[in-house]
Amino acid sequence: MHPRQTLLFLTLLTGCAHFQDQPLDAQVSASGLEARSLNSGGLQAYFASLKLPKDGPWDLAKLTLAALFYHPDMALIRAQADMAGAAGQTAAQRPNPSVAITPTWISNIADAVPWIFVGALSIPIETAGKRGYRMDKSRHLSAAARLRIADTAWLVRSRLRLALLDVYASETAVQMLGQQQALQARVNGDLQAQQQAGELATSDVLAAQLALDQVRLGLSAAEKKRADSQAVLAAALGIPVSGLAGVKLDFTAFAQVSDMRQIAVKQLTAKALRERPDVLALLAEYAAAQAALQLEVANQYPNIQANPGYTWNTGENRWLMGLAALQLPVFNQNQGPIAEMAAKRQETAQRFEALQLRIIGEIDRAYAAAQAVQNRMAAAEQSLDNRKANVAAIQNLLTAGEVDAHALATAELEQSLAERSRLDVLVESQQAAAQLEAALRYPLGTGAFIKNTSP
Repeated sequence: MHPRQTLLFLTLLTGCAHFQDQPLDAQVSASGLEARSLNSGGLQAYFASLKLPKDGPWDLAKLTLAALFYHPDMALIRAQADMAGAAGQTAAQRPNPSVAITPTWISNIADAVPWIFVGALSIPIETAGKRGYRMDKSRHLSAAARLRIADTAWLVRSRLRLALLDVYASETAVQMLGQQQALQARVNGDLQAQQQAGELATSDVLAAQLALDQVRLGLSAAEKKRADSQAVLAAALGIPVSGLAGVKLDFTAFAQVSDMRQIAVKQLTAKALRERPDVLALLAEYAAAQAALQLEVANQYPNIQANPGYTWNTGENRWLMGLAALQLPVFNQNQGPIAEMAAKRQETAQRFEALQLRIIGEIDRAYAAAQAVQNRMAAAEQSLDNRKANVAAIQNLLTAGEVDAHALATAELEQSLAERSRLDVLVESQQAAAQLEAALRYPLGTGAFIKNTSP
């Protein structure tokens, strides 16, 4: 082989990609998942790259970052976006030329070299802007995939907020039921003393004992729910429940409820219908469908195949021009693919309209629920304030010697029940706020949403 030919051949080989084996081991993967925690070095390095304080509270905002770092939904959607981005390289590729060399030996030729050498070069030339349409389609699909990352981040945050709220509710309920159990036991002790003194009927003592048993059962159920809620929170973060060990969670954001009447719902709804990440992603998919239809329309026009060649025949050099070879649109003019892409574009438009309608419904339902529970929250607050005032009044009477300790314990028990009722309404209110926030894709006073979603 000629040295120049050898050099060209080696150059082509060095430009080729080579396969790299990356085996997937279930045991190694499981071990890595089980080792995840909120104190891992990888997560702390991620926080450091964002210039976050090392010892900040584990509130909703910081936990959201941890979920964006760990959650498998985020890893999957990022991989899908990378795949869509890589498809752009494929779309931009130009077709390679090909070469054919056909040596032929003639066995019965006389007084001539018995060889004929034929060489032909085939150069494909795309027409009608097909490469540009293909690149447009890929670019829009890549943009849609990147927007899906932002939408998935919102969904991950929404599930995390509800899971954290559930942990707050269950832990607070355990504390309240523990206090209620102690108060009920005090009341029961006073009643038993009165019974022994002959001042109270046995039925009254039995009723109080039944109430104490109910509180104990409620406490046991609340402790189980607390364990379950921690497992759900760990799953929302993308870590095992052991990864929460030693972590002090910050529930400050759930202590109060924002006034839903101060939210500009109409303006935020209009913004959501235009700018929600899933809305923008579907718009990008529609643009990709447009480009795909343009590509199929362009495919009506055949590509050109330039075929220059060379023949060495019994000592003669013959050069073939081979200007062009065209595919003849005799049996079809690409009507089928054009019809398919036109239908795909229409289907995408209908999906977009359905998405906007679903968004309106989600926002309307969530806002109505938030407003309704806000009235109940005001009533629960008033009831608790009344019980607190009653406890203060009885405390004064006890100091003056006008009532006994049993009256104070009973009043404190009533206050404890009012606090539990307020907690139930508070949790319901926070759930409604979380649903409205998820529908709007807009933070409503529980910590700003972190825009950087890539670790």
